[in-house]
Amino acid sequence: MPTLRTFLATALLGLTLCVGSVYAADPPNADAIQQTLDKLPDRKLPDADMKALQAILQQTLTYLGNKQDYEQRLADLKRQLQDAPRLTSENQRELTRLKATKVVPVAQRYATLPVPQLEQLLVQRTTQQGDLQKDLADANSLTIAAQTRPERAQTEISSSQTRIQQINATLKAGKDNGKTLSADQRNQLNAELASLNALIPLRRQELAGNSQLQDLGNSQHDLVVEKTARLEQEIQDLQTLINQKRLAQSQQTVTQQSIEAQKAGGSSLLATESAANLKLSDYLLKSTDRLNDLTQKNLQTKQQLDTVTQSDSALDEQINVLKGSLLLSKILYKQKQALPRLTVDRDLADNIANIRLYQFEVNQQRELISSPSTYVDNLLANQPPDEVTPQLRRTLLELAITRSDLLERLSRELSALLNESITLQLNQKQLLSTATSLRATLDEQMFWIPSNKPLDTEWLETVPDHLSKQVTSLPWASSVSELYDGLTQRPLLFLPLLLLIGALLWRRNALYARLKKVHLDIGHFKRDSQWHTPQAILVNILLAMPVALGLALCGYALQIDARGQNANLGAALLQIAQAWMVFYTAYRILAPGGVAELHFRWERPQVEFLQGWVRKLGLVVLALVAVVAIAEHQPAALADDVLGIGVVLTCYALMAWLLGRLLLHSTTHEKASLFRKGAGLLFTALPIALFIAVCFGYYYTALKLSDRLINTLYLLMFWLVIEATFVRGLGVAARRLAYSRALAKRQAAKEAGDGEAVIEEPTLDIEQVNEQSMRLIRLALLGGFIAALYWVWSDLISVFSYLDNVTLYEYTSGTGANISMVPISIGDMLGALIIIGITFALARNLPGLLEVLVLSKLDLAQGSAYATTTLLSYVIAGVGFVSTLSTLGVSWDKLQWLVAALSVGLGFGMQEIFANFISGIMILFERPVRIGDTITIGNLSGTVSKIRIRATTITDFDRKDIIVPNKTFITGQLINWSLTDTITRVTLKLGVDYGSDLDLVKALLLQAARENPRVLKDPEPHVYFLNFGESTLDHELRMHVRDLGDRNPVVDEVNRFINREFKNNHINISFRQMEVYLKNLHGQEYKLVPVEDEKHTVANPAKAPDAPLPPPGKVVDAPEPPPSTLD
Repeated sequence: MPTLRTFLATALLGLTLCVGSVYAADPPNADAIQQTLDKLPDRKLPDADMKALQAILQQTLTYLGNKQDYEQRLADLKRQLQDAPRLTSENQRELTRLKATKVVPVAQRYATLPVPQLEQLLVQRTTQQGDLQKDLADANSLTIAAQTRPERAQTEISSSQTRIQQINATLKAGKDNGKTLSADQRNQLNAELASLNALIPLRRQELAGNSQLQDLGNSQHDLVVEKTARLEQEIQDLQTLINQKRLAQSQQTVTQQSIEAQKAGGSSLLATESAANLKLSDYLLKSTDRLNDLTQKNLQTKQQLDTVTQSDSALDEQINVLKGSLLLSKILYKQKQALPRLTVDRDLADNIANIRLYQFEVNQQRELISSPSTYVDNLLANQPPDEVTPQLRRTLLELAITRSDLLERLSRELSALLNESITLQLNQKQLLSTATSLRATLDEQMFWIPSNKPLDTEWLETVPDHLSKQVTSLPWASSVSELYDGLTQRPLLFLPLLLLIGALLWRRNALYARLKKVHLDIGHFKRDSQWHTPQAILVNILLAMPVALGLALCGYALQIDARGQNANLGAALLQIAQAWMVFYTAYRILAPGGVAELHFRWERPQVEFLQGWVRKLGLVVLALVAVVAIAEHQPAALADDVLGIGVVLTCYALMAWLLGRLLLHSTTHEKASLFRKGAGLLFTALPIALFIAVCFGYYYTALKLSDRLINTLYLLMFWLVIEATFVRGLGVAARRLAYSRALAKRQAAKEAGDGEAVIEEPTLDIEQVNEQSMRLIRLALLGGFIAALYWVWSDLISVFSYLDNVTLYEYTSGTGANISMVPISIGDMLGALIIIGITFALARNLPGLLEVLVLSKLDLAQGSAYATTTLLSYVIAGVGFVSTLSTLGVSWDKLQWLVAALSVGLGFGMQEIFANFISGIMILFERPVRIGDTITIGNLSGTVSKIRIRATTITDFDRKDIIVPNKTFITGQLINWSLTDTITRVTLKLGVDYGSDLDLVKALLLQAARENPRVLKDPEPHVYFLNFGESTLDHELRMHVRDLGDRNPVVDEVNRFINREFKNNHINISFRQMEVYLKNLHGQEYKLVPVEDEKHTVANPAKAPDAPLPPPGKVVDAPEPPPSTLD
């Protein structure tokens, strides 16, 4: 039974694999497909169908072309594999022969050749070197492809087989996505199937012969490297030989001219001409030396450029082949360490200009001496006839001919020098550009690929062995010996630092005393100053310097004489010294009774908490910077760095705990703004993110980020101290200004005497000055912090360009034939977030800065300034919103629909908000109301306290804030009591009894108004008898007061005066007369009548039996009821 089951399973599997061939047809003919594509415009199809069919036919042609290419490559591969053993053995024999052959020195082989032939030979060797560089690139490509071919071939074969099954299933069903396949679509699928069937044998053949190809690549690489090394040495020797021959010729010329100058004897004309020739020969010698030097530099630069170009071209292939593997990370680390240290000649451009200028002068001299005989005749024409002899003419003619030859040679030498200078300049620029691009690519790839294996159980099992090996390999003894040698062999270099450390330790008590004296002066008017805080901070820095200088001294000593890992340990000690300086200074500033508590006025619980936090965080950072400094200098050893990983993970965990404790348990956490809480949460999450990154193998990435984050932490601490120092300085300045004002006011009062009033000059508000100064200072500090932050992160900014390769989504751009898909990457998303942050910062700070720097200097009302800054905030927010959307791919043609929708929303659902917005702008610019005005709107009265774009805040007389929409001020009735003038009229109405003395009434009312100090004399108060009432003679007193706050006090004081004086003059203030009736439940009515007894207001009714109801309309006077019945 098992055998039968196995047989049936095998048969079914074979049928399943073979069933696809039943439905697959032969691939179409490429010529027929091309003819169909050419005749496509004649079919008059719709545009959409035309484009779809055109894409199908073109893709079919592509598949057919790929099929032919794969078949040709398979044939070439078979021939290559057939020849590979023979070529490998030939390469090995050639390499063995080359190594066994003794190299004949170039000086012996070409000693008799002249300089021009040597230069031609040098050009030939340089051309051969370029060909060898190409061969080396081919050998490297073959080796890299062979190393990575198994993974790539297996993956491609697997994906091709999966695609073949899908195509067979589609052809069998005859449908694709529910639509019946057309003939063209079947041809496309058959062409793709044929292409895949041709690809699989190619990849299998590559797998089968991969070892032979790898051996062939290695042998070619070794042979080409040997040839290249020999050829480079030959080129170097040829150039040296050429330089020697040039120098010998120039020296010979100088010697000849020196002899000619000595032969000149006493003739001044011969001496002058000989000296000129000697000067030319001397410059020719210097030009030759300079040309030799430039040629050597050019040769070195060209070799470096070839090496860097070779590495750059091989890097792209390595990245594509080994993407994301640990092998790629090791290759990248080695290539980065092998990058040359570039030294660019800064004076090359000036030297080229000088060479051109001198070449122009030499050409002028050549034109002057182009005819030696004429030149000699001109010289002798100025000489006395008796001194002109045939011997003098012959000698001058020889000197002129020699000068002409010197100028000719010097011109050629300057041309060669100019050519070499320009070539060197171009090569250096190209080398710098290529090396910079290569370094950026290496940094980018090293940052985004894992440098270690993930920390899984397999890694944990290997930790003990790797840890013991790493600990035993640390150079403990050599580090101590190198440190001792560095300190003892250079005493003059390190002795000043040692003396400085000793002086600081010796004067430590004096520094503490000085710090105590500075603290005692804080708060004292006469002794306190703005310089006390910088002095105290400087003393704390001096207290932290001995240990920092000692660590820096040891680190510098290790870096000078270091070998192996000692240079890395020296760099780590320098980083530890920097961290100690920062954190110990911060620890001293946060000491009890120190700068933070006395100078900055921070609360004692907060200072105590921060001091303990800084001490713990400083210890963590000290350990972390040591590992980061060592690891960054030896990235190739990161894969085996077990000790460093353990230290880093521990430090990250402790940092996350400390930052979380600072965020949750700090006394200022509850008072912090939402932005500060968010920033604190982000800083707390960063160590956790780095911890996770190390666990997934991104050890190098975590170290690079840790270094920059630690420097950012230094900047934040420095920023906080500087800001607090400026705040204290402003506080001291404000106290001194207030103190000086008080003294000036007291002095002015003494000088004015008792009889004169002191006129105070208008002064600036101290709080306003401090606020404006603080804004400017914080802006300057923010600018400096951003600049420093960019300087810290500048070398890592380029690595984030890698995020542009990670596409999140795509959107269509253009219309018709120009339509295209534009990708949106993670880089675009980060850019949008940055734009949002910048927009938020500008909208929050730029309007206030504009108000402080510009608007406060202009003669603008408060409302206009606020309107300008508010509109600027809305403009910034709008521009940032549009920029963010455009960065995310939302173009204006799509954004206009959003604007239209918002417009419709404003017109209907948001019309009230829009009306309030427009009304707010009108209020701020037209100013019908101002801050501080007393207004009445509807039944609401109060003082305007705030005017905003949407609503205005009114504080009523009960000190309650009432928010009133701005639309109410524009559409409703508004009374502004203080818009143009605060003088208002107060009206009192009262009535007196009939028969009163009206003249006396008028006189008393006018007296009440005129004797009141709050009532203005102009306009004068008036009294009017206005009406005969039912029981009163109605009078009205009209008077004016200066301020709105005087209205109620005037009414109170005048009413009291009237009541008192009217009573004294027996004038009754009338009131309305009424008759009051009471009716009980039995229908009885009682009339209230006045009684003589003032203690009783209502009489008790007499006890009587219930009486019948009286007739309607008849009222009977009732007796006074007893008091108990009405209580």
